[in-house]
Amino acid sequence: MPRPYWVLSSLLFFAACTGGNDKQSLPVLGPMEITANQKGGFDTTFFDFPTFNWIDQDSLPFTPDSLNGQLMLVDFFFTTCPTICVDMRLQLMRVYGVYGDDSRMRIVSHTIDSDYDRPLVLKAYAKECGVNNRNWLFVNGPADEVYNVAKSAYLSMALRDSSAAGGFLHSGTFVLLDKAKKIRGVYDGTNAAEVDQLISDIKILLGEQFPASER
Repeated sequence: MPRPYWVLSSLLFFAACTGGNDKQSLPVLGPMEITANQKGGFDTTFFDFPTFNWIDQDSLPFTPDSLNGQLMLVDFFFTTCPTICVDMRLQLMRVYGVYGDDSRMRIVSHTIDSDYDRPLVLKAYAKECGVNNRNWLFVNGPADEVYNVAKSAYLSMALRDSSAAGGFLHSGTFVLLDKAKKIRGVYDGTNAAEVDQLISDIKILLGEQFPASER
């Protein structure tokens, strides 16, 4: 019977966070299942990416199909966050400074305060971040859906917590996904050295996902 293959997932998660600068490829991370095949062996398959229909800072629809054929760099935040979002924002601005004009990838920041962070608020926040195109999206969806997708699709955590500063708790990670929406790296978004590694890993993944013959 299929079962989550969490042990391998955890090991790959560790490898992604501690890899050196000499990496030539990135591992595939995330929850997996081991299933028996017709040849008497076993196959490893990944869980299906969830479906949703949200909106971005321009009030345009955002679905899993919105970024088909592109890399995704994902994080979770809220505009009134008084704690780690400040550092995360500065680090994402660094990444945007390097890759913000590259149409092969997008940064996707998911608000976890759907009531307050409506499109006009997200649009103003994007402007404060220096965003001048649609290569960095700020996305609003129903809170419960966002929290579930954070856990199931991105190995992240987001939830409402009245005892936390700002009223929410969330992971401070940046999650890098390939064109097939498979996780290829997880990084501490408050750590400049890990974001340096992320910037290098994006270059590796772009080279893998977009061979010279396809450019």
